[in-house]
Amino acid sequence: MLKLSFSIVILSILLTPSVARQRIAASETPPAADTVARTEPPASDGTAALPRPAADTVSAMTLDACMAYAVEHNPNVRQQIYANRNYRQEHIASIAALVPSISASASATTSFGRSVDPETNTYTTVANLDNSYSLSGQIPVFAGLSGINTVRAARVMRLMGIEELQQARDEAALNAMQAYFDVVYYTESVRLAREQRQTSAANLHKSRKLYELGLKSAADVAEIESQCASDDFLLTQQENNLALAKISLCEAMNYPSGSCPEIVAEIAVGTPAGAAAYGEVLAYALEKHPKAQQAAYNVQQMRLKYSVAKGKYYPSVSAGGGYSTNFFMSLDDRSLYAPFGSQLRDNRGYYFSARLSIPIFGGLTKRTSVNRARNNWRIAELQRDATLRTLQSEVAQAYQQMLGAGKEFVQASKKAEAARLAYEAVAGKYERGMVSALDLQTASDKLLQARAERIRTRLQYIIKTRLVEYYNGEPLIR
Repeated sequence: MLKLSFSIVILSILLTPSVARQRIAASETPPAADTVARTEPPASDGTAALPRPAADTVSAMTLDACMAYAVEHNPNVRQQIYANRNYRQEHIASIAALVPSISASASATTSFGRSVDPETNTYTTVANLDNSYSLSGQIPVFAGLSGINTVRAARVMRLMGIEELQQARDEAALNAMQAYFDVVYYTESVRLAREQRQTSAANLHKSRKLYELGLKSAADVAEIESQCASDDFLLTQQENNLALAKISLCEAMNYPSGSCPEIVAEIAVGTPAGAAAYGEVLAYALEKHPKAQQAAYNVQQMRLKYSVAKGKYYPSVSAGGGYSTNFFMSLDDRSLYAPFGSQLRDNRGYYFSARLSIPIFGGLTKRTSVNRARNNWRIAELQRDATLRTLQSEVAQAYQQMLGAGKEFVQASKKAEAARLAYEAVAGKYERGMVSALDLQTASDKLLQARAERIRTRLQYIIKTRLVEYYNGEPLIR
């Protein structure tokens, strides 16, 4: 019987593959402080990306560094790590329920007082010492496979905890990435607004000179002054948006309050041709994405819990055994009793037991438990189907948005270049008095909008490309 129980325990441990055991151990270990590579690939649009500083002289954090910091300090990630440790304890407890239970006891009793002597039928004063020892053990032999199915369900719960932890890490990284790109966008917007204000100030200075020479009217100068005021307002607005974006980034990273990290605004842009085919991305996501894995493990766990509930219908068999002995002595006359060692040897006893329990009627508790477990199994299957449908929609939208953002970025680049040439032409005509200040202002606004649109589409394309690569198995943090 002991060999059978230990075989079940060993089998339950071997049911967890070595790779799964490594992932389980990793899921119960806090993340490292920084495991991000310290190199940045060159940008595909011709602009060189800024190099990352060394870990001990960090002055500006890259996107990957911000995401790594967010994952390391995210409270949800740390909570899930402790939850996975609880899953491990539950797994150990389910295995321990299959091994024999052994208990030992020892007692010593001293009695004083009057008692009836059975030979003389008179009261006598006695003082006795009674000392006993016992050792017993019990082992479950069969319980409708409830024990082994409980072990399997606990193991599946640990595997599901791995996916929950990965999902928490991914969500923390994605939130930090979105907040990071917001800071990058508003940083560039502030730069464009500042350049626009400088250009307007230069145009105002030229207009005043031309007005003094009689080549421009007072209305033209007033129009340029209005443009300068509008540019000042735009710069103030973008600086406020940048401050709010930095606050959101600090919140997403769980960065210490009262400070905000400096970031590297230059990010490499990939090429549309480098993306994997949509079918490949979708197939991988539906099979390997943490959401899909969680849903699959949840179904498997509910199925095992249903098997555990059904096992309560079957008879249970357990076996046990024990050993006991005792020592007795009168404190009034110790010579009447054998020595301690002799009594322990002569009074020893053994017993073996087998117990068969057959469930007949228990107030329908077993039936209702089975029905609830079956319903939970069906609910888990429906949740899995809904999760896969949602995941499929997310992949399709992200892939299409990546393709659209790539095309928009190309067109926005062309539009920005055309707007720059148009503005330079209008500015030259304005200096020669061939166009009005309103035409110059219109050309300047179009150039600003085109440059801002180029920045927006560029960042959107980077986000969607990273998201599609994430669905295809690439890590978010590189």
